[in-house]
Parts: sequence; C-alpha cells; structure tokens
Amino acid sequence: MVSGISPLHLYPGTRPHYNTLTPGLLLNGSLSRVHEYQNTYSATDGFMHCRQVISIDDTHVYVKYDTKLLIDVAVDANGSIFPLAFAICANKSQKTWTLFLNYLKEHIVNQRSIICLISDRHGDILSSVQNLRAWQEPYAYHCYCVRHLKNNFQRAHPNKDLHDLMWMAVTDHQECKFRRQMELIKQEDQRAYTWLMRHELNKWTLHADSGRRWGILTTNVSESFNGLLKSAHGLPVTVIVRMSFKQMAERFVERSRGASSLTERGVEFIPIP
Repeated sequence: MVSGISPLHLYPGTRPHYNTLTPGLLLNGSLSRVHEYQNTYSATDGFMHCRQVISIDDTHVYVKYDTKLLIDVAVDANGSIFPLAFAICANKSQKTWTLFLNYLKEHIVNQRSIICLISDRHGDILSSVQNLRAWQEPYAYHCYCVRHLKNNFQRAHPNKDLHDLMWMAVTDHQECKFRRQMELIKQEDQRAYTWLMRHELNKWTLHADSGRRWGILTTNVSESFNGLLKSAHGLPVTVIVRMSFKQMAERFVERSRGASSLTERGVEFIPIP
C-alpha cells in the first residue's frame, strides 16, 4: 500500500505523510490502519488569506476494505471553496481524527490563531477535539454543523413547526429574537426545548458565536468537495489520491489565472456578484 503511493511526493508542492501500524497489512481479515495525509504548499500559503473557518467531513470509499476519505476545506474571501488537505484511512475512529487534526494543525493552521472548526457531532470528532489542546479555546473554537444538528432534532421531535422555529432561532443574530423563538418552542414542546438547550449556545447559534463562524452554518463546503471526488470512489487508493491532487491543483490554477487577469485589468476589488 505505502510503496504504491510513495511516488506522490514528486507531485509539485505536495506534502504527503504516511502513518502505518505493523506488522502486516491484514489484521483478522481486515485492513490494518494505514493513513495517508496530503496537502500542498499552495493550500498552506493560501489559507493565510482565507476566513478563519475550517470545515471537516468524511465519506466512505467503496473499496475492498473499510476505507474512509477525510477532507478539510476552507472558504476564501470571495466565499469560494478552498480545499486544504485530505487523508485516507482504513477506518474512522478517534485515533484517525486525532491524527488528521494534528496534521492539520501542524501543516496548515500553525501560523494562524482563533480558528473555528465546523463539523458534525460524531463522537470520535468530539473526543478528538476534547483531547487536543491546540483545538480548544482560546486557540480554536469548535462549532457544530447546524444541518446535522437539525437532522438529529427532527428525528427526536418530528414536528415541522418545531423544525422551522429551531432554524429561525439558529439563524437569528440578536439574542432577544433567539429567546423569542426558543420560548415558542418551549410552549410547543418542553422536551424539544430541553433537547436544544442542553447544547452550548456558542456551538450552534449565530448570536452567541461572536462572529467566529463567519456566518457559515454547515459543513456543505467540505461535502461539496467530496462530491467532486465521487467518481473516484470504488477505485484503488492510489487513483483516489491522484484525483484528489488533480482537483486541488486545477482549482488553484484556475483561481490563479483569474486573479492574474483581474490584476492586469487594474481591478483592485472583486465586484459583488
């Protein structure tokens, strides 16, 4: 496995990292934990000019063994997707998320502070963040993907009126309006109110996050990049890595050419669409 992807360090600007456990590749008939982490110097340099928000997500890779693709994505000043890094691991666990977040901090976030990390509320992610000092306040802030939170809320309390009130409460920028919506939820269903209020407000509401989310409520940006790689799912790991690199490289080249064109025309600020 590792020998098959070792030539990838020859790709311009890539920064691969491999982590394996020995002995052997097979443990009890399943793939042992093999991690391949990769980002580019372009991503590291470019993140210095992005919003201080990172979205992380994972997707299943349909190969012979249980393999996951972990992705982290930022958002640039123009509101566009800015891919940072990806990792391939044999399974999704607290260990793999801890390794992924450590690499992310070491290679990308090390020159910036007060980063907002947005993810779903998967137990392994929560445990990893809690155990990594570098991803805790005041160095970083962890917020929940509100879409995932809403989905969990809908399963626990199947009532459309409650769902609409919950979303209005989440997106209100003023505390008084948030309290008003929450009071309506409380009147409708005390249990639904209690379910929501047991979560720290600064992790899922706009009015309490002090602007750290930059208005980004969900992990849609990382899931969108996952969608670009969907055609690679089911292919060998080496192909997935190369396609991921190709997608990142093409995006950087496209944005670079666009920026050069604007500069040549004397455009200082990008017009609002």
